[in-house]
Amino acid sequence: MTGQYSVIVENAYIRYEFEIHRNITVIRGQSASGKTTLFEMIRSYQEEEDSGVSVKCDKKLAVLYGKEWKKRIGEISDSIVFLDEQSRFALSDEFAEAVKGSDNYYVIISREKLSALPYSVTEVYGIRMRGKYAGLAGEFTENEFYRIYGIRPVKRFKPDVVITEDSNSGYEFWKRVCGENRCFSAEGKTKILETLRGEKDRRCLAIVDGAAFGPEMEGILQYIRYRNPDAEVYAPESFEYLLLTSGLFSGGELKDKCSNTADYADSVQYLSWEQFYSALLTEITMGTEMQYSKKKLNLYYLSERNMRMVLQTIPEELLVSASGI
Repeated sequence: MTGQYSVIVENAYIRYEFEIHRNITVIRGQSASGKTTLFEMIRSYQEEEDSGVSVKCDKKLAVLYGKEWKKRIGEISDSIVFLDEQSRFALSDEFAEAVKGSDNYYVIISREKLSALPYSVTEVYGIRMRGKYAGLAGEFTENEFYRIYGIRPVKRFKPDVVITEDSNSGYEFWKRVCGENRCFSAEGKTKILETLRGEKDRRCLAIVDGAAFGPEMEGILQYIRYRNPDAEVYAPESFEYLLLTSGLFSGGELKDKCSNTADYADSVQYLSWEQFYSALLTEITMGTEMQYSKKKLNLYYLSERNMRMVLQTIPEELLVSASGI
């Protein structure tokens, strides 16, 4: 499935209006915030002839729950599938494998860390009421989604050390920008928090692939807020996305693919947009002096001119330059 979809679910008392942008969306929040009500309304719409619930969406909505989920998931196609907090199977590797290569989008209601799924930091939402009379007894209630995490630092920040997820091309780039002793690889996204803790005496900036970092984001932000305010996180889509949008490449089609990725990143092929951007960059540079490899960074991208072009995509809050930190 590709595309982004507007969804309206309502009955005589309550209305939910939101957009789905990617193949994996996570809804979080405390009890009584409306998460379970949304799921139950969709379930009633699907299973009861006279539910009183109406749905507006260009795609079919479906629900997935219970012990028969493996059978049921194989029967659902080209739909937006909702799971509630009771669906513990959403935490499993088996479910993650079922999502991989699926032509459905999934909306998972859960306060748990869904470590097996590479979802984006921008697709983790809470639900809130809106309107002048929101929450008043007897009033029609309108609900909307709001993003819990951002991708940019919340303050101006000049780091002593930059930490990357892995030791591949992104690490090579930042090591050249920052200097040999001021850039470290965490050797995996699940080790970013541990690495930050190990560098607690220095001002650390973690640069992560936001398109797949959703499961780790809460732990990082909690650490920064309560343990080490002298740390920050920057979560662009991916290192490949920074290269693609840096101005090193031209063409209207490329710009459109980066600006409207939902229309191109087919969920059957790409479990996350990080994979899409990597494949796109590899494809458009193949056989050229700019040929890209995720494992080893082409020296083309390490020239002073090209590094400066990439750094122009970095938020101004981050005081990082090609002359070093």
